[in-house]
Formats: sequence, structure tokens, C-alpha cells
Amino acid sequence: MTTLDLKLMPPPPLGARPALWIVGGTALVMLLASARFIALGAWPILPFVVVDLALLVWAFRAAARASRAYERVRLDASGLLYSRVAADGSAREFRLEPLFTRVELEALSPPENRLWLGERGRRLLVGRFLTPRERQEVYSVLKRALP
Repeated sequence: MTTLDLKLMPPPPLGARPALWIVGGTALVMLLASARFIALGAWPILPFVVVDLALLVWAFRAAARASRAYERVRLDASGLLYSRVAADGSAREFRLEPLFTRVELEALSPPENRLWLGERGRRLLVGRFLTPRERQEVYSVLKRALP
């Protein structure tokens, strides 16, 4: 019997079609802007335009890759299991004893905060990709679920 099963995920990336529209629109604007420089004989600006566009495409792909990461918190009769799955698929699991586990919401400069699971001198940072408000909600859920 599972008492609690939370899967924490980063916000989804922009879809392929909107990303393509953004890259295409940016390419068009950059090409029109660089046309003036090319007309004046400053053609060496073109490699910089291409590099800028390549970096934009890389950023969209990196965001899509990073969105595959997630964290899971499960509380059942056998204990509290915290697992962190990275974007590349590698996973780390931590088993915590619910009676000795404490949930901490560390307040930083407003509105920032950090959510920690702690047990016997070990602290695990939870929900790094969540917003401060989402971390507050997860904190409330975990606080209620743990004895």
C-alpha cells in the first residue's frame, strides 16, 4: 500500500513546431538586419549570424533534453524512497527511514527557497527545478504525509 507517490518534473519544453517557428522567425529577422551590412560590404557578419542561429537551435534541444529529468518521492510501508533520474536516464535512489526523516523548507532571499529531506546527518535537495510556490506545496504535502 502506497501512502504517497509524488513525481516531480520540470516544466515541459516548447514543442517542435513552435520552436521551428521561433528559429525561422529569428533567422528571417537576422537575415534582413544583416542584409544592410552585406550591402555595405561587411559580409563577415554572416558567420556570426549563423553561429547565433546554431546556438539558438542548441538551446532548444538542450531544454528538451533537460526536461526528461524527474524526481520521485514514494512513501509506503517499507519506508521513504527518493529517486532522482537525470536527463540522460541515470538514476540514484535514496532510502530514508520515515520516523527519522525531516522536511525542511529553507527560506532564501524572498521569494526563493530550497526544499530538503534530511535524515541522520544526510540532506537531500528536492525539486531544484520547481518554482518556489511549487516547493512550498510539496513541502506541505510531505509534512502531512511523514509521521
